[in-house]
Amino acid sequence: MKGNEISANRLTTNAEEWIKKLIQTLTIKEYGAGTIKSYGNEMTLLFKYFNHKKVEKITQEDIEQYIMYIKSVHKVGRAKCRSVAQACSFFFKK
Repeated sequence: MKGNEISANRLTTNAEEWIKKLIQTLTIKEYGAGTIKSYGNEMTLLFKYFNHKKVEKITQEDIEQYIMYIKSVHKVGRAKCRSVAQACSFFFKK
């Protein structure tokens, strides 16, 4: 995928439900509006990248692959990678 191809992908119904749950959980836990927006955006992009997989099947290795992809193809910096990692850490924690 190059350019904005990730953004062009559609979210699956499964992923949309998980994003809604994420936003609800962050709101209940009184996270700030900026954090809610950031985590929602990061997870949306991740789920669009893996739109061929159910959210429940995304692994640590998949997340690492995604971060390497955005670093190499999109030339994102450390702050963006940290943002993705933080959002994933919150979302996937048990």
